[in-house]
Amino acid sequence: MTDKGRELLANNEGNFKIAFFSLADDEVDYNIIEKFGRAVGKEKISKNTPVFEAQTVGTLAMKHRLLTLPNPKVVRLPSYTLTAPNFDNEILSFSANTPINEMTVNQTIVGQATIPEGVADTTFTVLLPDRFLTLQGRSRISIEATTRTATYGITATGRNDAQGATAQFTLQKQSIDDTMFTIYGDSNDKSTITGVVSIIGDQSGLRKDFSFQISK
Repeated sequence: MTDKGRELLANNEGNFKIAFFSLADDEVDYNIIEKFGRAVGKEKISKNTPVFEAQTVGTLAMKHRLLTLPNPKVVRLPSYTLTAPNFDNEILSFSANTPINEMTVNQTIVGQATIPEGVADTTFTVLLPDRFLTLQGRSRISIEATTRTATYGITATGRNDAQGATAQFTLQKQSIDDTMFTIYGDSNDKSTITGVVSIIGDQSGLRKDFSFQISK
């Protein structure tokens, strides 16, 4: 149970009920199956995979959730592609002259024409460090007190030819003074702050992480 779940349970108000739960395989290395084949690979995974200690921080737990799909024979999953004017080499850049970046997330698949049923997303969750960024025009759903990771929800605005979701959102740089750069700036360059934004498909559980850099 995450720290947020423990907090709700500790309130003892009688209305805390677990309606859904998720399982994840963050610790599993599936390259073993590619190397040794399905039968031997599964045996090696079950015998040799270390079991991670339970992670109670909700924004860090279960990055790769397990899926139950209508078609058990699915062999390919979609992925996300991101586009933005200042997005290069998986890094989104902000500065005093470019405090805003409009991004588009596009759900695509390689090797087949359409995305399988059950993994075509309609809504997304965006996780970002609230000290440095905000999602323009949207109210955050929650914020993790320790890491200051804010959670936002966005809805797909359309579908592409593969019937994958497309969505747009705008990231805006927070007001950051010299003290913030001194505290949170990169160790080799205190004029730059680097962090990570995550986009998670609520239906598929697929996750896309990318870096951002804020310069003075």
